Amino acid sequence: MPTLSSHGDVHIPDNLIHALGLKPGVELIFERQGDAIVMRPVKTNPPSRVEDGPKILGYSGPTVSLEEMEDAIAKGAVQSL
Repeated sequence: MPTLSSHGDVHIPDNLIHALGLKPGVELIFERQGDAIVMRPVKTNPPSRVEDGPKILGYSGPTVSLEEMEDAIAKGAVQSL
């Protein structure tokens, strides 16, 4: 059974480390819930990339280049005159 050291360290049992997929260096959050302490890994999302924008927003149509967008805007501007 793990015990608290004089420095506040606790050894996490290997079966929990493996079950949760914890790796050295992972950041952990500790929360108090009544008289219990809940520990969970910090979920980190990879940085967003501009080219992933349509996917992030759920767009599933064809990919359109910047030039095609500019052409469509120019045509729309001419047609609205």
